[in-house]
Amino acid sequence: MKYAKPAGKATRQRNQNVIWFNPPYNAAVKTNIGKHFLSLINKHFPSHHKFAKLFNRNNLKLSYSCSPSMGSIISRHNKRILSKDQENKETNKELCNCRQHECPLRGHCLEKALIYKANVTTEGKTIGYIGCTESTFKDRFTKHKASFNHRHLASSTSLSSYVWKLKDKNIPYETSWEILRKSAPYKCGTRRCDLCLTEKMLILQADTDSILNKHSEIMQKCRHSNKYKLGAVK
Repeated sequence: MKYAKPAGKATRQRNQNVIWFNPPYNAAVKTNIGKHFLSLINKHFPSHHKFAKLFNRNNLKLSYSCSPSMGSIISRHNKRILSKDQENKETNKELCNCRQHECPLRGHCLEKALIYKANVTTEGKTIGYIGCTESTFKDRFTKHKASFNHRHLASSTSLSSYVWKLKDKNIPYETSWEILRKSAPYKCGTRRCDLCLTEKMLILQADTDSILNKHSEIMQKCRHSNKYKLGAVK
């Protein structure tokens, strides 16, 4: 079996840059937005216009609506404003129940829904690890401590793997913790998890040489929605 190259000159294929207009869905809108959008292109960028090669009917196109509806945008905005009042009411709640001078977050270990960073310092070098937790930081910190003390949990996170490598080489180290960002926890029925998205954004923005996280982590699926699935029902 041999491959016979087809006769004739091969056609050149070029990727075309297309700008998509994606309007949010709203059932109350009766205007034909797509028709008006295309007519505006013909009106403002005719063939003799100096920007006609950049903006025309071939590279300005209308897409199906895949963005949040106007109702969800307005409701999310209202919840954000109302949540500020709720946060002011919760300021008097206890934020730490540790013994004196033993809190890893200096009096904020009971904070919930946050993205944190662990800084491991050894021999003048500091390397970080970015993680998130939906529950209190103290619950997540307890699991990190367990992975530092029990070898069968060494591979649970890249942070615990790094700590055990230092232990095996008898290299002394110090660990400090800080809050990078607070976010909204996942709610059943929503299309995205702000907690996971914020964590992935901070991992992408961080210097790859100074953190233990890998960019492959941004492809991981959100685990906070698993408790709402039918598989979690017993």
